[in-house]
Amino acid sequence: MPSTPPARPMAEPVFIRRVLIVVGILAFVAALYLLSDLLLLAFGSVLVAVVLRAIARSISRRTSLGQRLSLAAAGLGVVALLGGFGYLFGGQISDQLYALIEKLPAAAASLSKSAPFLSVSELVKGSSVGNLVASALSWGTTVFGGLATLIIVLIAGVYIAINPEIYRSGFVMLFPKGVQPQVEETVDSAGDALRLWLGAQLLAMIIIGVMIGAGLAFIGVPSALGLGFIAAVLEFVPIMGPIVAAVPALLLASTQSWEMVGWTLGLFVIVQQIESNIIMPLVSGRAVKLPPAVGLFAVVAIGILFGPLGLLLGYPLAIVIDVAVRRLYVREALGEDVEIAGEDAKA
Repeated sequence: MPSTPPARPMAEPVFIRRVLIVVGILAFVAALYLLSDLLLLAFGSVLVAVVLRAIARSISRRTSLGQRLSLAAAGLGVVALLGGFGYLFGGQISDQLYALIEKLPAAAASLSKSAPFLSVSELVKGSSVGNLVASALSWGTTVFGGLATLIIVLIAGVYIAINPEIYRSGFVMLFPKGVQPQVEETVDSAGDALRLWLGAQLLAMIIIGVMIGAGLAFIGVPSALGLGFIAAVLEFVPIMGPIVAAVPALLLASTQSWEMVGWTLGLFVIVQQIESNIIMPLVSGRAVKLPPAVGLFAVVAIGILFGPLGLLLGYPLAIVIDVAVRRLYVREALGEDVEIAGEDAKA
């Protein structure tokens, strides 16, 4: 029986090249993680561009304006709307938010003394979610940092909205030519899914803010307008946002009576049931096919990995990941027939 010849040792240049490739991949992944905040800001700018392009598309359909003029009209309309809202309600909201900042620490301390088992800090102490909440609160109190971040995202979003094709084609060219058509279709479907979700989410934010503010004012909770504004803003983070928005309202209600706490909790539960079962199905339809539990764990996971900014953008980022997995893996690799969010929104 002939003996098997001994395996030839790997040539040194080949071994070194493979080691360098592995090191390069690891360095690239580490760089992406270190630059995660920058990448998330870029993703936030994409969301701004999606909103502006969606409004511009609607204006262009209803008028004879071209793409550039429609985009300019969309930007001016958004600025005018925000400016009008700030003029009418900005003073009242800022006063009530300032009052909330003063009252909430005392309310939390009073609640901890009367019911030590309800101390949130002790319940989440040392956990990943607790660390995320603590960092989110500290990040949210950095006013200048938040304003600078917002300005960067808005300016970059305007640039992307003006000529999105440059950025889209540049991203697609990063992949091998053999898969570029699939990547291009995935990017288009993800953009359509984000457009549908953002439109529904912005409308839901307005409705939820009005319902919470009016309901809290009706049952007699202080700073109802400020709390309604907080509920509207946090509605952008589905599932977790409404839970976080209820905390300051419950703390203020606890300074009055436990009966008021019950009424406040009941209001938030009822409003969220209306939002989940009536508002979102009506305004978004089948735009997003992300199961609720998957969305919840995705938001928490992205928040733990990337901090408060990841928590804020976790759900839309999860939508993009869901579209990519469904199209590139489940449909293309496994050959399964699967529905993809935004696929039928090409009108």
